[in-house]
Amino acid sequence: MNRSGPPPLARLQQIQLLKALAREAGWRHLAWLSGLSSLSSLLDIAGLGLAVTLLLGSGSPGLIQGLPVAGSLGILVGLILLRGLIQAQVAIQRERLRSGFTDRLRQQLLHQVFEASSAQLERLGRGELLALLMADINRTALSLDQAVRMGQSLLAMGIYLASVVLVGRATAWPLLLALLATTAAALLQRSGSWGLGRIQSRLNAALQRTVGDGLHGLKALRAATAEGWLLQRFAKETAEGRWLLRERVRRRASYNAWRDTLVVAVAGLWMLRQGEALTAETLTTTLVLAYRASASLSTVVQARRLCLGNLPGYEALRQRRGQLVPRQGETSDRTIADASLIRLSSARWMQLHWSSSANTSTGLRSLDLNANGLVAITGPSGSGKTTLIDRVCGLLNEEDSHWQLNCADDTWRLSGLAGSRQMHQLIAYAPQNAVLFEASLRDNLLLGSNLHQDDIETWLQRLGLAHLVQRQGGLDAPLALAQDPFSGGEIHRLGLLRAWLRDKPLEVLDEPTAFLDAKAAEQVRSVILERAQQRLMLISSHDPELLAQADQVITVEPSPASLQATAQAQTS
Repeated sequence: MNRSGPPPLARLQQIQLLKALAREAGWRHLAWLSGLSSLSSLLDIAGLGLAVTLLLGSGSPGLIQGLPVAGSLGILVGLILLRGLIQAQVAIQRERLRSGFTDRLRQQLLHQVFEASSAQLERLGRGELLALLMADINRTALSLDQAVRMGQSLLAMGIYLASVVLVGRATAWPLLLALLATTAAALLQRSGSWGLGRIQSRLNAALQRTVGDGLHGLKALRAATAEGWLLQRFAKETAEGRWLLRERVRRRASYNAWRDTLVVAVAGLWMLRQGEALTAETLTTTLVLAYRASASLSTVVQARRLCLGNLPGYEALRQRRGQLVPRQGETSDRTIADASLIRLSSARWMQLHWSSSANTSTGLRSLDLNANGLVAITGPSGSGKTTLIDRVCGLLNEEDSHWQLNCADDTWRLSGLAGSRQMHQLIAYAPQNAVLFEASLRDNLLLGSNLHQDDIETWLQRLGLAHLVQRQGGLDAPLALAQDPFSGGEIHRLGLLRAWLRDKPLEVLDEPTAFLDAKAAEQVRSVILERAQQRLMLISSHDPELLAQADQVITVEPSPASLQATAQAQTS
């Protein structure tokens, strides 16, 4: 039995979270939610009142005077039908309100993820993000709903008790005793909702991480016969989830048992003290009213526990969003006007100068790219070629990067995180490890842009990928990626083609001939040399033939720190 409540700091944190959640939802959302909940309660009360009035003749006998039973039943059925239709509309509006709020939270979170810096993203796990999107945001909305319900239940209970006390002061004692008994039951069996809710948040992230790892790396798991290892992880986490569910059910059942026992006990003691003066009708009415008062307070207690049990979902959301809060515009951030950005995306650049003020392992802090020339970066594996490329593209150490673009007789300068976002719109980058999405082949290549199918098929033919169009459904069939449907070389060429179809003034290709046989590599080299005459081109490569064809080769050597670490590892 848990008799200890949350510490004062936890209570203060809960109050602060609820205030923040209410502000984020907005007064309009709260007003709609309260109004719909009140309307639903009024419909329940009205339905009960009408049933009593029409069938038992209580309340307003004039309404049914002279009306036959069949007529009363007909009116009752019609009113219940009307009440059901109204309740259905109320339920639909409440769901629309809830889904609108959760959709807004998901869009805001995804926008923050897309706008975050590389340093911020390093602190965010894939499982945590999926847990926020799939579970914790829903729990946030549920916590808000239950907070509103708790407030309305308190108000309804207050009105109910006040009316009973005003009507019969002497007979109100059983109700007050029932409330005290329900309060005692809640104290005797605390729910631990806040602590269990935090466990739920952690468990949601762990489950999403395990499932994501299994599905994303299914082929690697099967090749290493590691299915058992992943299933053990999954079984351990689901076992914890079952314990969490059992614990919640146990505590809820214990509370209900304590409540019913204590309410009947205190009501019985009160009736025993009254002696034989109580009639059977009085006894029945006393028990019903006492249990009704207990149920009213129980509704408040359960709403509070559900609110606190789901509130950690909002806590997790705020924590992750806090890690992704965009920096306010710093003096190092420099951007250009949208009109200039549109012009630069279709113009031919004469030169790009990139520089960085960050201390890096590659030792290179500046790079110049000139028109009509292919610049290649080479060096041993692990020397920092991809790191350098990511920095030039504004995908790493963005805060310390600066770009100067020369086009015709004009010069533009960008810097910082805000400048890197604009550079993303001007660069077509093909990473070494291309990623396919579970969408059609057309969507994978165009990513929402438009291009005639003949042009796509021409490109596929040139890269030796024409057979992909012959798949069932052609370019528009969704890809099922539980198992990679294509070879590594096919996926790599699709990644290159995705970058080329963007048709940007600067193209950056990381190991463009990796994973390819001699024929496919020659096809890719031919395209690179052709496009290098039309735009700025930066590549990294170990391919001797491609390096021999480059106009400038930059060799990246491992840093002294990495060499020392390697030497120490070999010695040990």
